[in-house]
Amino acid sequence: MIRLTMMPAEDGDCLLLEYGSAGSGGNVRRMLVDGGRAGTYPLIKPRLAGLGGLLDVLVVTHVDQDHILGVLAMLADRDRPVRFADVWFNGYDHLLDAEGFGAQDGELLTTELVTQNLPWNSAFAGRSIEVGRPFTWFDDGSALTVLSPDRKQLERLAPAWAKECARNGLIPGRDPEPAVPGFESFGTVNIDALSAGPFTPDGSKTNVTSIGFLFEFDGKRIVFTGDADDGRLVASLQPLAAAEGGRLRIDALKVAHHGSDHNLSTDLLDLLDCKRYLISTSGARHSHPNETAIARILKHGGPGKELVFNYRDRATRWDVEALKSKYDYSVFAPPTAEDGFVTIDF
Repeated sequence: MIRLTMMPAEDGDCLLLEYGSAGSGGNVRRMLVDGGRAGTYPLIKPRLAGLGGLLDVLVVTHVDQDHILGVLAMLADRDRPVRFADVWFNGYDHLLDAEGFGAQDGELLTTELVTQNLPWNSAFAGRSIEVGRPFTWFDDGSALTVLSPDRKQLERLAPAWAKECARNGLIPGRDPEPAVPGFESFGTVNIDALSAGPFTPDGSKTNVTSIGFLFEFDGKRIVFTGDADDGRLVASLQPLAAAEGGRLRIDALKVAHHGSDHNLSTDLLDLLDCKRYLISTSGARHSHPNETAIARILKHGGPGKELVFNYRDRATRWDVEALKSKYDYSVFAPPTAEDGFVTIDF
């Protein structure tokens, strides 16, 4: 059994992965990837209460507010319904790969992890989560490969992190992209022209430090990306794709940075044989997903693909029969009353 639930993270990510043997006597492991905005936690708390009290891994991919604020809200709740076997998060000391770990002045998540004595990067012996770092994983038939970030990307963030922590207590969730018009104002979509446009990589110092990984279990594969750097993902996935004749078969890609055109290139898409493209965003603040990113998926994402949105209004523009027929894809999104929650069984 593999079940992935996209939760109501507003413009961010909050993903619950469950896998294992369901039913009486079965062992199900659970991983929560990011926590969305602060308003996410009250919405997901009832779901967390039904998980049996334990999250095997809580992953905080990076420090942007649309990924971390919901985690902070959860940690601030002393009546939270779950405990954590391990928390994966690259704090300031991990950026420098330092041996000692302590609460940085005003660094909120670090402070909570230390104050509450929560397990922190235990699988990595307390050190940074990065490409090439040895780590321990569960002996349950599953596998996990870290795809992002690398050492240079972590080190580049350190000066900005120190400056912002000293000034504000936490790096604000910033995005180098200007706000773009909402879907309602877009005209006719020219998929061919959009997908053929030049690719400009994300310039955010925080996004490129996102923890990205390939999860495998029972013959299924899912790539989790956070807001990861496209070039880093390409470099990590190329050898895996080469071993399978040029394209890596995966069952789902969590599209990086909520469908920003700066985090999804045709180079990446051409490495994958992917069935589902998961787009987690309400479109708030930056009107993600960007139409160029979706155009690249439609042109280069392979045949018979499915676009999965966790907010209905983000899907509407692409749920068009003429486009679906021409580019061989389908669209799934929840009814409006259930916006934010989408569960996929693999």
